[in-house]
Amino acid sequence: MKHLWILRHAKAAAEGPDGDDHSRPLTGRGRRQSADVAAHLSDEVAAGAPTPDLVLSSSAVRARRTAEVAHGALGAGVPLEFEGALYGADPDDIVTRLRLLPDEVGAVMIVGHNPTFHDLALLLVSTDDTDGRRRLEAGFPTAALALVALDAAVWTDLVAGCGRLEELFVPTR
Repeated sequence: MKHLWILRHAKAAAEGPDGDDHSRPLTGRGRRQSADVAAHLSDEVAAGAPTPDLVLSSSAVRARRTAEVAHGALGAGVPLEFEGALYGADPDDIVTRLRLLPDEVGAVMIVGHNPTFHDLALLLVSTDDTDGRRRLEAGFPTAALALVALDAAVWTDLVAGCGRLEELFVPTR
């Protein structure tokens, strides 16, 4: 079994200092959301949730900052990588990227954008997981963090509907 942590970036400014989407910074609310996600993640890992072996983030500023704060809860031994391809990726692109992970990676966290991340969670969670799907269908707001258990022994086995939603955390401030 593999585990996937899906983290949507925290609340960001309407535009970046360069006037482009890629450079949009986090707002004050976004910084608070990121801190809440990190605290929650730390608590979950301490309680026995699978610790990500790797964090992959979109290269966009808002995703990078969210990833950096969340990564701080995991410890220095967990690699954090920024990938430009995650910025404009669709759910199928992300599945393709995840299938490239080495099999020794048991859990990974990805940090990026909607609607892709909401669609990815819905793609991976089985239709048999009615409670999980109901929770996801309610939305995937900024800084939402989903933990999906995947019925896959190796990453190349990752297919639509192979997951179960174990956790969905949404910061309230």
